[in-house]
Amino acid sequence: MNILKNLYLSGLILAGLCGGAQGAVISPLPAADSSAMPQAEFPAALGADGKEITGLDTALTLARCLEIAMENNPSLISARLNVADAAVSVSLAKSKFLPTATAGAQQDYNVTKLPGHARTDHGSASSYVEASLTISGITDLARNVKTANLALEQAKLALEKAEQEVASNVKSKFYTLLSAQKAVEIRTKARDLYQDQYNRAQAYFENGLRPKVDVTTAEVNLNNEDLRLIRAKNLVNTSSANLANAMGVTAGNTLVLDSQIDETPFQITLEEAVRTAYAQRPDVLSSQTGLKISRIKLNQAKAGYWPTFSFSASFSKSGDDFYLDNENTKLLAAVELPLFNALQTYNGVKQAKISLAGALNQDRSLMNDVFLQVQSAYLKLQEAGDSVPIAQLNVQKAKENLDLAQGRYNEGIGDIIELKDAEVSYTDAELSYLTARYDYATAVAELKQAMGTK
Repeated sequence: MNILKNLYLSGLILAGLCGGAQGAVISPLPAADSSAMPQAEFPAALGADGKEITGLDTALTLARCLEIAMENNPSLISARLNVADAAVSVSLAKSKFLPTATAGAQQDYNVTKLPGHARTDHGSASSYVEASLTISGITDLARNVKTANLALEQAKLALEKAEQEVASNVKSKFYTLLSAQKAVEIRTKARDLYQDQYNRAQAYFENGLRPKVDVTTAEVNLNNEDLRLIRAKNLVNTSSANLANAMGVTAGNTLVLDSQIDETPFQITLEEAVRTAYAQRPDVLSSQTGLKISRIKLNQAKAGYWPTFSFSASFSKSGDDFYLDNENTKLLAAVELPLFNALQTYNGVKQAKISLAGALNQDRSLMNDVFLQVQSAYLKLQEAGDSVPIAQLNVQKAKENLDLAQGRYNEGIGDIIELKDAEVSYTDAELSYLTARYDYATAVAELKQAMGTK
């Protein structure tokens, strides 16, 4: 259907440019009746929990889109699973300091028959209960617990970073879709202007007030604007799919957004933005946590030069016929001094120092990248903020110019080319103002992400 429509429009434009050999006026392509076209039915959108997500067919606010994304985005679900796994690792590390207890019982029955001897039957029963605690390398176990806790902290910071990235991405896709929807409104209004221009040119031509070329030019202008409107509507569908994907859901139908956005100016200095990023960004805090882990591993490697202390204790009760009459208690404390282990400790310490140096270098590189990201986002915000009032003024001036051009054309003073230039300038000015507004909102979101804030 779209291919036939585009071919038809291309034929109209070609006929207009050729001047119409037969002198006939080709009427504009009528708008398709959407009610007569079959509508595809899509399955309901399901969330990460398998339940249907309601409200996608209503006007979505930015807050609602963010809420859906926080619940359903796959990267956030993966990050939460990593946090849960790190918490289990902490429990496993702590379990080394806890005793274990076991209990058992058995019953056996033996029948023995030898040549020349009577058959003998024998049965016995036994049971036991035992509790034991073994700790070897107490300082290493303590370091393992501390390392596991730091790894859990890193997992939580990774989750926070993922949430900020998803929020920024959803905001960007939200503003892109909203801008595309507003662009369709502007293109529709421009199409109506070209339709009115075509109708006027046709009426003037029929009354002998304007030449036929005005009719043909107006027709070509109208058909070109129809093509632009088709592209604008397709961009809405594409942007809707991108927003749904950013939220972690599938939506077959085009999302409809609440057009209310926060356009409050965001005031901050570059120095304040950089300080905030250094203090709050999850990847910066995670890098500092990684340095702590590297230092712990270095100390752990150095501990290979020192004696190892171990302690074990056990208590058990056992007996025959399930009577726990026997008791056994064991206590053991030991110290082991390393003499020579084929330079494993030496090389382990050396490797840990190299690892720490690499972590320090990565941290320094990250800080440089953070500064660049904040600076770039800040400059982009300034550019967007300066563009909004200029773009708004251009809309006013372009509208005044369009009104003047329309008046001149209606009075027979101006020509259709002047009128078309004025209409193009007005539409472009409206689109530029629209882009400037949503570019500013997007720039605010990007700067907040670069700073590590929501």
